Amino acid sequence: MHILQISTVVCAFISLLLLLIALGSDYWLQSDNANSGLWVACGPVFSIYTCYSPSINAVQGFYHATRAFMFFGMIAGAISCIGLCCNFFSFQLGFISKTKNSAKASLVAAGCVLIAMAIFTGRTAAAISSSTWYYGWSFGLGWATFPLFLITGGLAFALDRAVSTAA
Repeated sequence: MHILQISTVVCAFISLLLLLIALGSDYWLQSDNANSGLWVACGPVFSIYTCYSPSINAVQGFYHATRAFMFFGMIAGAISCIGLCCNFFSFQLGFISKTKNSAKASLVAAGCVLIAMAIFTGRTAAAISSSTWYYGWSFGLGWATFPLFLITGGLAFALDRAVSTAA
């Protein structure tokens, strides 16, 4: 059971870490001389390469939706990771199953990330295909966290089943 418990925590931690990196980095969209993320855009302005944060009113609505769902996914992923780490300590929270709730939180995180990435992809796909812009590594990390959170949820459900049959 220890290997399943450790692998579940490691998967949850990696999922959360990759989500945080994707959320904070500014390489979602790239071109030859510029890049853009959810928060910052960088590129040449009057022959000087600078980074700037567009004002809230200048940002399109799908950026706000993507940010919000990524944040919800980050919160659910953190709850899952903390809950799974608490399994190493032997305290009980009433009748609450820490592993089952962590599994549910991982699946919620996966759903939030899926919604965020689908919104961003759907709104930028047409612009990407008709310009010199392309998706960057941050975008890829964002998509990679979706299956990782699904795997974490599956491992957590398997861990819960192993714990309940051992007891």
